[in-house]
Amino acid sequence: MRRFFRYFRNHKPLSDEMLIQQMRSHINSEALAAVEELQERLLLKNGTLVGAQLEKANLAKAALAFANLEGANLENVNLQQAYLRQANLQHASLKRANLRRANLRMVLLRGANLSNAILQEANIANGDFTDAILHEADLTGANLWSAKLAGADLMNAILKNANLSNAVFSPETRLPDGTYWSPEADVVAFTR
Repeated sequence: MRRFFRYFRNHKPLSDEMLIQQMRSHINSEALAAVEELQERLLLKNGTLVGAQLEKANLAKAALAFANLEGANLENVNLQQAYLRQANLQHASLKRANLRRANLRMVLLRGANLSNAILQEANIANGDFTDAILHEADLTGANLWSAKLAGADLMNAILKNANLSNAVFSPETRLPDGTYWSPEADVVAFTR
């Protein structure tokens, strides 16, 4: 702890831009430290990260709840076990992103590109007030094996070649054609 205070006595705090640059790190501890500092400065929600270029960052286990990442480039990002509850990822590019076991409850993914993303065992289930919104999201080739999609809104989502094996749906799950899931629903038809 003393080493920490000595460092900050001798160095100026990082600017917001430098923290975003640090957030791009391939070294998970550095990226998480930047996320924590941005959170302390209340910059995750205010639009500072709108359109951020975070390609290939290692944000595994990052606490990004309520973050505004609208239009951000998150291609090839490691977001395994990240906490993204109620985050705004509208029109973000998450191509080939690893979201395995991520918490995406009540997240806004309208128009997001999740092609070839790994959403295996991700929790996209409905939350307390609203559901995850995936309107017009591109999930082409995405791995949704055992993903929790209970209550998710997939209206007009593209699921071509997506893996929906063992995915969990509920009667509140809205399918790409606007109908609601039922045990008789042929969800595999949307993947062809």
